Amino acid sequence: MKKYKTEGLSFAHSIDESPDNKSFRLHVHDDYEILCVVSGGVGYIVEGKEYDLSRGSIMIMRRAEIHRLVVKKNEKYERYIINFSPELLEKYGFDVSILDAYNNRALGEKNQYMPSDLSGLDPIGHMRQMAAVLDVTPNESVAVAYTVALLCSVNTAFYAKNTSLGKPRDVFEERIVDYINEHILDDISLSDISESMHISVSQLNRVFNRMTGMSVYNYIVSKRLVYAQGMISRGESAINACQTCGFKDYSSFYRLYKKRFGTSPTGAQKKNISFKA
Repeated sequence: MKKYKTEGLSFAHSIDESPDNKSFRLHVHDDYEILCVVSGGVGYIVEGKEYDLSRGSIMIMRRAEIHRLVVKKNEKYERYIINFSPELLEKYGFDVSILDAYNNRALGEKNQYMPSDLSGLDPIGHMRQMAAVLDVTPNESVAVAYTVALLCSVNTAFYAKNTSLGKPRDVFEERIVDYINEHILDDISLSDISESMHISVSQLNRVFNRMTGMSVYNYIVSKRLVYAQGMISRGESAINACQTCGFKDYSSFYRLYKKRFGTSPTGAQKKNISFKA
């Protein structure tokens, strides 16, 4: 898959064998952008600030942030790019706070995230899986699901290293995210999480929504579905994926999977979705 496009979102995989600075001019978008570098000796300038990019680097740009690529070495430049409108995320019920990493910072500041910042998410592997799934299931809900999963990791990283806004690193918030990710596939309830953090369920959801723009339940379900989809794409049975990824019964898993990815788990198996990690 080279490119997927819908009204509010586009996703592209591009390669320049011999990139030239003349081909990459200063520009600006009226939407939001995620760039994931696979390879290349390149840098990025955003609002006059230069970032050195390496394999797995993520760059985020919001509306009206002027930016351009800088070619530093004559090497193959490969990348994935997602452009999306915030209105599309609102359409799918996501709170505007999921874009805090874009909106709550100065122009040209905190545009870059490294793989080590993203709570165990492999950005290149995530993009490759997104491309493979969209190649056989090219619908908007799939594109949004993968985009939101990446945005959640970026948003969490933004708060973890946020200093310029006067908000200190919140160790308690990090503990919540770490605990949930450690037990993401376990039989765990909101009560279990809140008790381990010594706060109420309502407080837990309030803190977590502020960090990620979604509830704890939706976060857990979204991650489990992506894990399950990855297992199915590698040839695991839908039933095994359901059980391994923490879903209590297959009927609920089936319904949630189809709603999120636009196809049934068994349908995904028949299409033999695969990707290179």
